[in-house]
Amino acid sequence: MDIQISQSFLKDTLQKLVQINSVNPDLDSHAPGEQEIGSLIARILEDLGLEPEVETLKPGRVNVTAVVKGSSNGRSLMINGHMDTVGVGNMKEPFSGAVSDGRLYGRGAMDMKGGLAAALSMVKALMDNHIQLAGDLVLAFVADEEYASTGTERLVERYQTDAAIVTEPTGLDICTAHKGFGLFEFTTTGRAAHGSQPEEGIDANKHMGWIMRELDQMSRKLEAVSPHALLGVPSLHFPVIKGGTEPFTYAEKCRMKVERRTLPGEKKKEMLSELTAVIRRLSEQSDTFQAEVKPILWRNAYEIDQKNQIVTALIDSVKEATGRAPSYIGHPWWEDSGLLAEAGMDTVIIGPKGSGLHTKEEWVDIRSVKDLAQILVQAALNFCT
Repeated sequence: MDIQISQSFLKDTLQKLVQINSVNPDLDSHAPGEQEIGSLIARILEDLGLEPEVETLKPGRVNVTAVVKGSSNGRSLMINGHMDTVGVGNMKEPFSGAVSDGRLYGRGAMDMKGGLAAALSMVKALMDNHIQLAGDLVLAFVADEEYASTGTERLVERYQTDAAIVTEPTGLDICTAHKGFGLFEFTTTGRAAHGSQPEEGIDANKHMGWIMRELDQMSRKLEAVSPHALLGVPSLHFPVIKGGTEPFTYAEKCRMKVERRTLPGEKKKEMLSELTAVIRRLSEQSDTFQAEVKPILWRNAYEIDQKNQIVTALIDSVKEATGRAPSYIGHPWWEDSGLLAEAGMDTVIIGPKGSGLHTKEEWVDIRSVKDLAQILVQAALNFCT
């Protein structure tokens, strides 16, 4: 069956999505969140004949979902994408939606409003051609992926499908793995004293330096581990350090956040144990050393077997829609696919081409968004049987 994607609908929808400010307020306290973009998506879904639900997670933060009911007991599929974006930084025209040489520019164009537009265009194609799949198709437009993923955390409490496709950007290749991360906070405790009285003071900042030295050695060991075929090696760094209150005074407290990027199979308990061991070793070397470490946020790495049914169905769909065989890739960052997989849904990632992820000039290739919509149509037909 020849199912055409509406170029005008796709371009118009993509442009409208990008022109809405949906910066995550947990990244910028003045940002609006997903309320406006969620309302637009809900109206589009209603115009397509669906009954969307807009669920308010907290003021300004929403999930939008809709279900295209299947005709029988075929396999169910979720299409997942996040509506929030990172901040606009030094972008000159972050919400212009300007088009030039086949590229559409603006914050979120690539990450990931191109994927949202493709999902909506896919639904329009199915509805316009009066195609009813055998299995249910769940459309999920979620909040907060760029910070804490509260949107998909809520989503998996309410929906369960046999498989899911996340439309994060991949250049139309197939992502079957991504790294996880752990964010930990170290605190060292010293004793405040005048800088001229070293016998009275205990320098919390110096003791944090001891921890940094140990963690640097740990980081070097990580660089030497056997690399994952798609993800490379794990890593560790120190994004934030705050210690002391003023010059001429020994620092009483120092706090440091540590980010650990992980590979599939690495666990929170093991990471915390390694970090706690650092404190224990240093405590044995100094009577004045006092420190603690606590976990702040943890997300498991993700990987799916490349022979899984949703992966093979998607490979066939890319070939049928574009005439080329996709490559397998991995993402070094974390995505909501990790939560979907942990909830028991076989999950794979595919999205459009573009550039400028989280930078001051972001764009998405419009043709690739149309190709993605065609791929999603074919994937639904291939999988929801």
